[in-house]
Amino acid sequence: LDKISYYAAEDADIVFQLAEIFAPKLEENDQLNFFADIEMPLIDVLMKMENEGVYVDEDLLNEMSLNIGDRLDLLVKEIYNIAEEEFNINSTQQLAKILFDDLKLTQIKKRSTAENVLKELVNEHELPELILSYRKLNKLKNTYIDALPASININTKRIHSTFNQTIAATGRLSSTGPNFQNIPIRSVEGREIRKSFIAQQKNWGIFSADYSQIELRIMAHLSEDKELCKAFEDNLDIHDRTASLIYNIPLDDVQPEMRRTAKVINFGIMYGAGPFRISQELGISRKAAQEIIKQYFFQYSGIQNYIDDTLSKARSDNYVETILGRRRYVWDVNSENALKKQAAERVAINMPIQGSAAELIKIAMIDIQKNIENDKLNSKMILQIHDELLFEYPLDEEEYLISMVKKSMENAMSLKVPIIVDYGFGKDWFEAH
Repeated sequence: LDKISYYAAEDADIVFQLAEIFAPKLEENDQLNFFADIEMPLIDVLMKMENEGVYVDEDLLNEMSLNIGDRLDLLVKEIYNIAEEEFNINSTQQLAKILFDDLKLTQIKKRSTAENVLKELVNEHELPELILSYRKLNKLKNTYIDALPASININTKRIHSTFNQTIAATGRLSSTGPNFQNIPIRSVEGREIRKSFIAQQKNWGIFSADYSQIELRIMAHLSEDKELCKAFEDNLDIHDRTASLIYNIPLDDVQPEMRRTAKVINFGIMYGAGPFRISQELGISRKAAQEIIKQYFFQYSGIQNYIDDTLSKARSDNYVETILGRRRYVWDVNSENALKKQAAERVAINMPIQGSAAELIKIAMIDIQKNIENDKLNSKMILQIHDELLFEYPLDEEEYLISMVKKSMENAMSLKVPIIVDYGFGKDWFEAH
C-alpha cells in the first residue's frame, strides 16, 4: 500500500503540473473549447461504455476455433505436401528457403516473405496462395477467436475493453484489451466473428449505426469540389459516379471492375497514395495508374486544389488541422529525405479528413449518451468502431433508439453535403451490420 499510494500521489501531482503547462498552450492555439466541449465530456461516455462492456457467445467462438483449427491442419498438410518436406511455416527464414532456394521463385525484395511479396508470387506457384490462406486463418484464430473468450470478466460475463483518446494522432479512438477496432470485416471468416456479439438478456437485440462514406463526404466539404458535392447531394453511388467520370461513360454502363477501380482511387487519394501504391492495389502498370490519377484530378479539380493548399499550409506552418481545430504536426514535410517527406505529405493530406470524421462521431456519442440518460432508457452504447456505433437494447425501445441515434449522428456537425447514417438491427452484430 505504501508503494501504491506514493505512485498514485506522484501520478496526480505530475498530471497537475502538466495541466498548468498545457492549458495556456491550448488557449494560445484556440483549442481550449475543443478540449473542454468534446474530449473532456467524452471521458464520461467512454467510462460508461467500458463499464458496460460487450457480451459474446463463448460457445460459438469455441466452435469457430475448432473449425478453423481443422482447416489449418488441412492447410499445413497441403503445404508440406507441395513443399515435399515439413518446416516451420511461421519461420520467415525457413519459408524463404523453400520459396527461393528449393522452388526458385522470383526474389522480389531480396528474400522477403511479406504479404505483398507473396501476393506477387501467386502467379508463379501455388504455394504462396496457401501460405497467405494459412496466415490469414492463423491470425484470426490466435488474435481474435481464441483471445476474446480469454478476455471475458468472470463476474460480469462480459468483455470490458479500454478506449484510448490519446493514442491515434488523428484523434480517432482506439481500444485495447482487446482491440475491437481491428476485427477483420473483409474476409468471410472475419465477419463471422460478429455472430458471437449478442445481447446478454432475453428480448434484447443488437443495433448498429454507421456513417455512410463519411471520409469522402468530409473530403467534399473541405475541398468544395463541385462534382463530388453534387454526387452526394444527388445521393448517387460515389464510386459509380467516379467510374463514370474517369472512363467518360454513362452511369448505367459502369461495370463492377470499373467501380472497384474508382473505389481504390477514391480512398487512395484520401490517404495520399501515389501511382506506385495505386498500381499495386489494382494490379496495373505504374503508367496506367498515373493516367487514371491524372483523369481523376481532371474531373475532381477541387480535390487537387485541396491537396495543394493543405500541403502548402503544412510546409509553412508545420501542422495541419481538422474542421474543429485539432492539430497534427508534420515536421518532416520539408525534409530533404524523400521517403520522410512523402510519408509526412500523406499524413498531411489524410489527417484533416480522418480527424474530422473522429470529431463528428465523438460529438454524436456525447449527445446520444446524454439522451439515453435524460430519457431514462435501458439501451446501452457498447462499442465504437471507427465510423460505427453499436448498441445493446431492449426490443421495446427499438423504434425510439433508432430515431434518436440517427438524428444525433446526422446532426453532429453541419457539412456542405448531406450526412447519411446507415443502420441495422438483429440478434447479433453480424445480422445488424
